[in-house]
Amino acid sequence: MRQRLMIKGCATCAAGSSLGAGLIEVMVALLIFATAMGGIVTTQLAGKRAAHEALQRSMAALLAGDMLERMRGNPGQLAVYAAHILGDRGASISPPAVDCTLTVCSPAQLANYDLWHWESLLLGEAEREGEYRLGGLLNPRACVAVSGSRITLALSWRGPTASLSPVDFACDGNSAGIYDATGHPPGNNLLRRVLTVSTAVMAVSP
Repeated sequence: MRQRLMIKGCATCAAGSSLGAGLIEVMVALLIFATAMGGIVTTQLAGKRAAHEALQRSMAALLAGDMLERMRGNPGQLAVYAAHILGDRGASISPPAVDCTLTVCSPAQLANYDLWHWESLLLGEAEREGEYRLGGLLNPRACVAVSGSRITLALSWRGPTASLSPVDFACDGNSAGIYDATGHPPGNNLLRRVLTVSTAVMAVSP
């Protein structure tokens, strides 16, 4: 009888050990799976950030080229183009009285129309789905500097991740805090991305 009890007890111990080992294997497998999924999610997020960064920079380059072409087509009004800081939604340019896509405009009217229309592209006002803006740059600022026949267009926008050091920006204007990364002193501008383009335009008298 005693021998039977011992055999039965040993069988119970073996079953318990197998069950414990099985649970440990399941936990290890879950840990490996969770670690792998975390790596996949992190990689996907990094990829999305990189894609968003590339898209914004490409859009900034297209917008810069568009404005420079507008100025080349209206060289007598370069001073008008350089008179504004663009992109501040709270101080955006009002729609012009004349729509130059429907009416033949004077050079001055065309410059004012160009500035308004280009700022609407910069802010994404031209691409909407309901109340959502689908185009434009995130928290943009832009300005034009004219020195003789040399024009320089500077664009800034908000990036998804903080850079190691802030990038200088030629424009003044109300941009305090919009490019600050959390966890850093105010005014750090570590989220600011900048594109500066210079070219020559044969200026003429207005």
